[in-house]
Amino acid sequence: MDSFELKTQSGIVPIRFAYMNATWVATELARVLGVRRPRLLIVTDENVALHQLENLKSAFKAEGFGLEECILPPGEQQKTIARAKFLLDILAQKKFARDDIVLAFGGGVITDLAGFVASVYQRGIEWIAVPTTLLGMVDAAIGGKTGVNHELGKNLIGSFHQPKMVLAELSVLSTLSPREIRSGAAEIVKGALLAGGEFWREIEVAGVDAMEWSPRWFERFVARGAAVKIEIVSRDERESGERMLLNLGHTFGHALEQVTGYGTLAHGEAVFYGMRAAIRLSEKCGMMPQPKARALDKWIASLELPAAKCTADDLLTAIQSDKKTASGKLRWILLREPGKPVISHDVPDQVVRECAEWLEEIVQSGAEAVPIPRRRRVVILNGPNLNLLGTREPSVYGSMTYEELSKQCFEWADDLNFDLLIRQSNHEGEYAELIQWARRWADGLILNPGAFTHTSVAVRDALAAANLPAVEVHLSDPSSREEFRHSSLISDLCRRTIKGHGPDGYREALTELAFSLPETA
Repeated sequence: MDSFELKTQSGIVPIRFAYMNATWVATELARVLGVRRPRLLIVTDENVALHQLENLKSAFKAEGFGLEECILPPGEQQKTIARAKFLLDILAQKKFARDDIVLAFGGGVITDLAGFVASVYQRGIEWIAVPTTLLGMVDAAIGGKTGVNHELGKNLIGSFHQPKMVLAELSVLSTLSPREIRSGAAEIVKGALLAGGEFWREIEVAGVDAMEWSPRWFERFVARGAAVKIEIVSRDERESGERMLLNLGHTFGHALEQVTGYGTLAHGEAVFYGMRAAIRLSEKCGMMPQPKARALDKWIASLELPAAKCTADDLLTAIQSDKKTASGKLRWILLREPGKPVISHDVPDQVVRECAEWLEEIVQSGAEAVPIPRRRRVVILNGPNLNLLGTREPSVYGSMTYEELSKQCFEWADDLNFDLLIRQSNHEGEYAELIQWARRWADGLILNPGAFTHTSVAVRDALAAANLPAVEVHLSDPSSREEFRHSSLISDLCRRTIKGHGPDGYREALTELAFSLPETA
């Protein structure tokens, strides 16, 4: 385990890197908090929830923490004031107190957003960063810069609010796509260019493509990249001087993200383009000799980046809103050579325009983006009292526990090449909201609404609005039980109702969807 301490005026932030599992995350937090067990609001996105959330929740419950969760759609588009207000509403409605904690479980978007919400709720409550992307581990989760985007610029609205701790569990990186790994490596490469010396020489030899780094080098570079940021932030927490160097590649990079539409280019891809622009400016301003600049640009350009549509005029307009402006002039981060960055206010407008025109050309001639194939997605939504399986009327519902049933469903789904999410709620409004949420992510639904089957018009209306292929499942056969259980308000909206087959009913429902759902692109 690599362990660091970020020492700032705000206090000391422990930062831990380890190849462990979700249990390690929970036990580390429990160890730091001692006997204290606050409630946690886990903020994550759908992609992380798919692979990691249930294990993390189980680990925290085992340590005695109270939990609430908020699962957001993925992507930079979520970093808005409206989404921050949504999270603040949850904190207020659930009556989170000053000593409770927001836990950011995801990449840079989740870290920025959740940290910002924590900074303003009740004038600031504690938050924990548990990054799940390479970008988050080496950059976004470190340093306490939180914020959301504005239509006129990236991260224009934000605050400095240090996390209580950062826990980076490296094994989760195995779930990332090569594109995400390559994108996250932009911040490592940036750190090497800023640090120079041995770190840069090692990166230069290893190459710009993180997918070609050996496991030993990968782990080493993650720690070294994080260490560069920790060292700089420890000397300049509020970005009054040296911390501005961390914006190398970000002026044009942020502009590219804005004008191409957030999400078209991954953040790291935009930063790679932005670093090429910074090297070009360094050459044009006479700071870096042309042979050295051209060789460095060629080295970065060996990583094939996606193409995007942009114009020089749009880029120039976007950078005028950049928050790195001081007294009406942009502060550019340039390089004399690796290890010798410079903060400059004196880049001529004509040189900036020439660089923008060059950047327009190389971005538009990038590689054609290849869609990332995905498996079909199914959500299982279980209603009230299903969490008591194994102890609730075993003669009716069987002896299998809810955890055992969930594990079995995941195995069946994997056999059928499905991605699966399972959620359970004892609250009618929350159950309806889960159905509403599922329509943004899922290709099909399996519902066991429990008692809501017979009583909830709200659940029926949510299912009708979702307009997804659905299968209704009941462990017992309601038609053979009390008369009030004989009617179902959702059966006519479902492709099939499976009842009385116990846990195997879920397997039958997954099989039904396997034959009826179309393949994804």
